[in-house]
Amino acid sequence: MKKYIFILIIIIIAVGGFIMKNINDKNEQAEEIKIAQERMEKFIKANYDGIHNVTFKDKYEIDPMGGIEVFGYYNGDTSNKFDGIYDKANDKIMGHSIDAVRKKECRDKDCDY
Repeated sequence: MKKYIFILIIIIIAVGGFIMKNINDKNEQAEEIKIAQERMEKFIKANYDGIHNVTFKDKYEIDPMGGIEVFGYYNGDTSNKFDGIYDKANDKIMGHSIDAVRKKECRDKDCDY
């Protein structure tokens, strides 16, 4: 009987540990997505003219190399869509797609953000 109680306690501890790890992983992922969104917003405002506000969708993708792709729109118009891939290892936006006019000084290379 003691053997079964001991096994049950071990199983409960293992399941609890697994659940706690999953919760921690989701919290870390949410933090990384928030950082990606902040960096994307700074990038867009630094490199493009006439963008006053940025709204992000709940949609995101994490590629196998660790890049986080975020999606959204700007200036309150859902037809002004953008997306960008944040590389957390280099702390910068690597690829992006946005239908807006680049600032003159940022046409040859990305401006600092």
